Amino acid sequence: MDFDLKERVRLATDLVDVIGSQLPLRPQGRGFVASCPWHDDRRPSLQVNPQRQTWKCWVCDIGGDVFSYVMRRDGVEFIEALKILAEKAGIEFQPGGRRVTPGSPEDKTALLAAMKFAATAYFEFLENDSSDEVRAARDYLAQRGIDDSSRQTFQIGFAPDQWSWLLDEGRRAGHTPEVLKAAGLAIPRQTGSGHYDRFRGRLMFPIWDLQDRPISMGGRILPGADPDKAGAKYINGPETLLFSKSRQLYGLNLARTAMQKSGEVLVMEGYTDVIAARQAGIESVVAVLGTALGTHHVEILRRFVDRVLLVLDGDEAGKRRADQVLELFVSADVDLRVITLPDGADPADYLNRFGRPALEELSSAAPDALEHKLATLTDGIDTTRDTHQATTALETVLDLLARSAEPDGLRTSQMLVRLSRTFAIPSEELRRQLDRRVRTARRRPTAFIAPEPDGVPAALQEAPVEPILGIDRELFKLMIDHPHEAAQALERVDPAWLSSGTARRLLEIYQELELAGHDLDLNTVLMSVGSESLKNRLVTLDEWSSRLENQPFEERFQVLLSWFHRQQDGPTQHREVNRIEEASQDIDSATRMLGELIAARRMQHGLRPG
Repeated sequence: MDFDLKERVRLATDLVDVIGSQLPLRPQGRGFVASCPWHDDRRPSLQVNPQRQTWKCWVCDIGGDVFSYVMRRDGVEFIEALKILAEKAGIEFQPGGRRVTPGSPEDKTALLAAMKFAATAYFEFLENDSSDEVRAARDYLAQRGIDDSSRQTFQIGFAPDQWSWLLDEGRRAGHTPEVLKAAGLAIPRQTGSGHYDRFRGRLMFPIWDLQDRPISMGGRILPGADPDKAGAKYINGPETLLFSKSRQLYGLNLARTAMQKSGEVLVMEGYTDVIAARQAGIESVVAVLGTALGTHHVEILRRFVDRVLLVLDGDEAGKRRADQVLELFVSADVDLRVITLPDGADPADYLNRFGRPALEELSSAAPDALEHKLATLTDGIDTTRDTHQATTALETVLDLLARSAEPDGLRTSQMLVRLSRTFAIPSEELRRQLDRRVRTARRRPTAFIAPEPDGVPAALQEAPVEPILGIDRELFKLMIDHPHEAAQALERVDPAWLSSGTARRLLEIYQELELAGHDLDLNTVLMSVGSESLKNRLVTLDEWSSRLENQPFEERFQVLLSWFHRQQDGPTQHREVNRIEEASQDIDSATRMLGELIAARRMQHGLRPG
C-alpha cells in the first residue's frame, strides 16, 4: 500500500470530525470525551486527543488512530477504512490505479451524489406535496404504525406516479440520465432513445451504507394499486457500483452500535419490520433486501455480533426459509437461531399487537438452526419406533454436518451428542457415520460455497497482542515522547534485548520507518501498524508517557541502556529491573521508580536532581 496515500489521507482527516459526526463530543481538558459506543457507558469514557489524533476507551481497553476507529466502527479491514476516509477527504482512490472520468457513469462519487439527490427529492415530496397520492401514502404509513419520527429517521419518501419526474428533477440539479441509470434510478427505453424513472407511484425507502450514505432504493406500491400496472409489491434497486443486495442489510448503519454492545442481532425480512422494531425500542435489528439470508450477510454480521436471530413469518414460506439457513449454521462460526412467529404473523404486525416484551420472550427461547431442523424433521414421529422416518431425518442432518467447514470440530461433536440423545444411537456410531460422509464429500465437488478469504477483517482475526511491560514499555514511552531522537535509540538497542515478540515487532516497525526516511512520530507509527490491539498499546503508552515528559531524552535513555545491559549480565543483577516489572501494572509506581533512578544517576555524576 502506497505510504504517501496513507499519509495524505491522514493529514486530510480530523479524528474529532470523524468521531463527532456520529457521537456527541464534550470538551474536557485539552481534548474531548464521548460515551463509548462499544459498552454501556453511563459516564463518558471515550477520550479523544485532538493534538495526537488518537482515541482511547479505558473501560474497553481499546484505542488507536482514525484508521483503527473506522475499522472498529464499520467492521472493516484497513484497506476499506482507507477507502472510506479517502472518499470523505476527496482524495482519489481507485483500485489498481484505474482512473475514471469525473461525472461519468463509472464515477462512484457521481453515483453517490445522484443517490443522495434522489433520496432527498423523494423524502421532500412526501413531506411537502399535497396531492391525493401523497395523502394516501401518509395514510398507509399511519395504518402501519410508522410515526413521523421514524419517517424522518429512515428518510422515507414517495416517488410520484410519473414516467420522468426524477429524470426531470435530476437534469435541473445537474445529474445526467446516464448517471441516474448507473445508480439504479432510471431505465433505458426499449424503443427509441431516452430513459424513464425506475420507481413510480411507490413509497421509497433509502438503503444506506455504513458511512450513512444512500446507495440504493427500495420501493413499495400502495395498497389498492393495480398490480398489472404497478408491478411487484416490493422492488429494490439493481446491482450497481454502489449496491449489492447479497452484501447489504437494511438498517445496519443504525444498528451497528447496539449490535456491538449486545453481541446479537435480529434479522427480519422487510423495511417496515425494522422500523416497527426500532419504534418498539429494539435497536439491534436489520433486514435482508429481497433475498434470503446468505453467506456474505453472515460474514458481515460476524464482524459485529456472535449471535444472529432470524425472525421469520409464521407462514409456510417462512418455514421453508428456516430450512434454507441451516447450512449457514453448520458452515459459519456463528450462533444462528430461528424465531418463527405464531399464526402466520409478520414482525411488524406482531410487534404492533403484542409489543417488545413478547418478541424478546420468543428471542430468549429461540432454538438454534439445528434444533429447529430436528424439530421439523421429527415432528409427529417416534424416533425410536418409526425406523424409516427416523433414519431419513438422521441422514439428512448428518449430510448437512458433513458439508460443514469443520466437521471434526468441537461444535460438530456437540451436535452429535444432541443427535445421540434424540435418536438413541451412540455418539461413537454417529461419528463413524459422519466421518464416512466427510470422506465421500471430499472425493467429489460440493455445492457449499465457502466464504471469501477477505470476508472477515484481518484486524478481527489477529492473534492476541502481548502486554509491553517493564524496560520495553519505558523504551517506547521514551521514543513517543521524543520522536526526533528516536533514531538514536534504534541505533543502540538490539531487538534481541526486548522481552516479548510484540515489543520486537513494534521495534521493527520503527526501524523500517527510519530506513525509509519517514518521521518517527506517533501518528506515523500508528498508521504503519496493522493490528488494532497494537495500536491500542501504543495509544496507552502515549497517555502514560506524558508523566515523564520533563525528563531529558539522554538521561532517560542512559538509564534504559543500563537496564538492558544488566539484563544481559545474568539474573543476579536484576533487582531494579524486577522492581519495574513487578510494578508495571501500577503506572504511578513504575513512573516514580524511573524518576528515582534518573535522579540517582544524576547524583552519581555530580548533577543537581530533577
